[in-house]
Amino acid sequence: MSENRTPLAVAALIRKRAEIAGNIAELESQIAALRDDLLHVDHTLRLFDPSVEPRHIPPKHPQIRSDGYFGRGEITRRIYDALRSGQTVSAIEIVDMAMSAKSLPVDDKHLRATFTTRFLVRLNQLADRGTIERLGSGNGVRWRVANGG
Repeated sequence: MSENRTPLAVAALIRKRAEIAGNIAELESQIAALRDDLLHVDHTLRLFDPSVEPRHIPPKHPQIRSDGYFGRGEITRRIYDALRSGQTVSAIEIVDMAMSAKSLPVDDKHLRATFTTRFLVRLNQLADRGTIERLGSGNGVRWRVANGG
């Protein structure tokens, strides 16, 4: 580029690349620390039982957490998207919309209950801030954008 002005798209890509490179560096640092920890556990294991061959112990894969379905701020965005029409909605209706949008099985009762709890927590936080209003209570509670919100 011959000028000092960087096009907006190029500047955004430069920022994104720097962010990704930073994430990679952080993860590589975590990997190095975990490898050190593994080495110490292997040595300690051999002290207790020299016949154990640590490399033959299969890795245990981490459990996938159910809260990994929504990115940072996504629940709030989905709530406001559902309320945008000006109509009142229930938490269940918002959850069903979110699950459908993510192609998740709405008939999975456990997943649906987990998401409903998470959405209700966020709905109550937003109501406490005054940005949305709670209408009713209990199972029949509905939500809408607050007047002036």
